[in-house]
Amino acid sequence: MPNIRKFVVNRENFCYNKRKRAGGAGIPKQKAGVRMRIETERGSFSFHCLRAGQFIGGRGWTHPPALPGRYEAIYMLKGELSLQEGLSAYILSAGDLLILSADLPRFGMLPSGKKLSFYWMEFETDAPEMLDLKISCKAPAEGGRLTGLFQSLILISGREEYPAGAADYAALSLLSEIAAAQKAAATDAPKIVQEIAAWVRANIKTPVTAASVGRQFGYNADYLTSLFKDYFGIGLKEYINACKLRAAEEYLKTTDCPVKEIAALLGFRDANQFIKYFIYHRNISPTHYRTAYFEQKM
Repeated sequence: MPNIRKFVVNRENFCYNKRKRAGGAGIPKQKAGVRMRIETERGSFSFHCLRAGQFIGGRGWTHPPALPGRYEAIYMLKGELSLQEGLSAYILSAGDLLILSADLPRFGMLPSGKKLSFYWMEFETDAPEMLDLKISCKAPAEGGRLTGLFQSLILISGREEYPAGAADYAALSLLSEIAAAQKAAATDAPKIVQEIAAWVRANIKTPVTAASVGRQFGYNADYLTSLFKDYFGIGLKEYINACKLRAAEEYLKTTDCPVKEIAALLGFRDANQFIKYFIYHRNISPTHYRTAYFEQKM
């Protein structure tokens, strides 16, 4: 987050009613008409913390459907939470952070299998880039400071003894810590990329796609693509294609398996799908590739 020069608390004609999530503590009714505008060296933006709390629930709970319109920060404490946001799917476990976009609908995918607990906060801003957050991006985080900041926010929000804008200021401090945790997690990206790359290579004989890899590891496919580009110089989809083509070429060069059998071994629906795939990427059919290879060796 850029250095803040000034906080301006504006009073406007709006009010948020008190609401709680079943099983969790929520922020009491917000003070009517309080909104913060922040001035920094990079420009100004508005910000408002709508609600926050700690959810505690048991087996069978799913995240309720939510329409676009507000950002949501989630920090997992216990259990496992499955979410779908737009076309992306996430599986969150203890220690995971996620900022959900205000532009996409979201809903729970699978009921929780055991005791579940997480901190959550909903907020509005007209310039999310000013917060230096990675939206729709799961990241691991250390819990000490985040837990303390969430607890402080829940304590401050809606309390008459605190000045107007105090909850927003506490929420900004929390988001600043979240941004730092996301940045720290990004430095560990090579480990994540190597783990995923090894999984892709081991499972290349199945119908692997960028979306299926994202579901397997609980990350947004676009986020994994950016990590692969940073580490390998190519996106996740291109990496999968390279591995599949390498395996296909090895079968063609080292075995006498029919093309139909190679297609089945690599997870293609049929030989025609494999042939079209190979021609698209290599500008030559699998049969002609095999013939040219053996002619070259003679």
